[in-house]
Amino acid sequence: MKSCKSTLKNVQTALKKVFKDPLYKFAAVSFTFNFLALDYIILIQATTFRVLFSQNTLFYSIASVVLSILTALLFGVSSSMIIYLFKKKKKEAGTSASTGFFGTFFGAIASGCPVCGAYLLPLFGVAGSLAVFPFQGLEIRVLAILLLIFSITQSSNSVLGICKPKNAKKRKMLAGVIIILFLLILFSLPKLPANWKIKFQQNGISTGTSESVDTVSDLVSIYDQVNPEEGFSIDIEYGNMGYQLVQAGVIDFDKFKAVYDRAGLPLTKEQLKVFSEEGSNEKITINRENSYFLLNLFWAFGLANENPILTEGQITKYGEAQIGSFASTGGWTIAQKPLEEFMAKSQLALLDEEEQALLQSVAESVYRPCCGNSTAFPDCNHGMALLGVLELMTANGASEDELYEAAKYFSAFWFPSQMADVATYFKMTEGIDFKDVDARVAVSEAFFSGRGWSQLKGWLNQNTETAPSSVPQGGGGCGVSSSAPTQGTQQVQPAGGGGCGV
Repeated sequence: MKSCKSTLKNVQTALKKVFKDPLYKFAAVSFTFNFLALDYIILIQATTFRVLFSQNTLFYSIASVVLSILTALLFGVSSSMIIYLFKKKKKEAGTSASTGFFGTFFGAIASGCPVCGAYLLPLFGVAGSLAVFPFQGLEIRVLAILLLIFSITQSSNSVLGICKPKNAKKRKMLAGVIIILFLLILFSLPKLPANWKIKFQQNGISTGTSESVDTVSDLVSIYDQVNPEEGFSIDIEYGNMGYQLVQAGVIDFDKFKAVYDRAGLPLTKEQLKVFSEEGSNEKITINRENSYFLLNLFWAFGLANENPILTEGQITKYGEAQIGSFASTGGWTIAQKPLEEFMAKSQLALLDEEEQALLQSVAESVYRPCCGNSTAFPDCNHGMALLGVLELMTANGASEDELYEAAKYFSAFWFPSQMADVATYFKMTEGIDFKDVDARVAVSEAFFSGRGWSQLKGWLNQNTETAPSSVPQGGGGCGVSSSAPTQGTQQVQPAGGGGCGV
């Protein structure tokens, strides 16, 4: 019986034995590419490649990519060997599988970038970003690789049958000790003194100091960027949109008008024209004064317009016989008719096949901070209203870039405090103003969904020391009346977009 001690020669011999069968070669390649796909999916929950390479030094970016590829390769090899052992009914397979699993999992934990919230860290109670680690996550990848190497060496001995069965208990204990040691290291690293840590961010990009943050994250200034005084315009006239919605039964005009009277925001002469048969030739511009008016107007438009997103999409799939249970459907309480008589029954914005594909693509990529759903699943008033905006623009020939830009600014006026956080983050990390933030990124799942915004907010709370500034909360609720904006400004902590219940 050969020695149970692991050697490079033993590993080489075992690999030749396992991969002699093409099935295991295929399995190794498959596992490798699947890990890389998983790694990419986890990475984009926290950041993008553009942010990763623009925010960090070349060394960190390249090291992250190389270590990720190496982890994937080792995962592929380890997984194939474990399958081989299970197939051969080797008792030692479980030990190799446990260490292989932990190596893979911790390799995934390190996906992201120093200043982005690591997606899986909260599962282990480690708050914040990879920046809390001395080497900002690179050490986690290295330790994960060591775990996978340990798994492969143990598997190699089992494949060759050079370890006696009586050693199995010792090997399990050794694997357990190594995993526990790994966990202790993971929890200990963030607690090391700050002067032990290395920063890999590019010059001008840091996790923030009280002095720099006082300068760049003044929320009043940020608010002027996300909600500019001149507003944001789309190249489309109102026409008699309101009149059509009243005729369709989706709006009871008296109830609609009363909502704004109660909110202290009575309809203006121009807004009243929208409900006349002749209509208004004014271009649609969202601003601080009319964001609440447009929220409800486009909510009604999104509800009434016939479109596959409503008739065949997720809201129908998940609503089934209870379509009125969503905030966007049951929450609309100012209609003349029952929901089933007006929902998706009016041809207000007809789209051809190509236009529908464009709308679907954009809607699936635009999120809102009150929940985790995209505009393609408009289960709350904000989602339904934005769907209406995008439908109208698409029907009038808007480009993909124009649709995203509109989504960015309409969302900013409906969620000013949350978008102010997004603007603050990009000002701190990339030194750019809100107007220069890529619209696709600003409203993406990673930054503007409920989970994405919460992670971003957590990062801001950890890396800034400034007091809350005066920022209007905007229309946060999901009901017709609860969406009324806060008048003026007040001392508030930027909050979520309100619940999505009826």
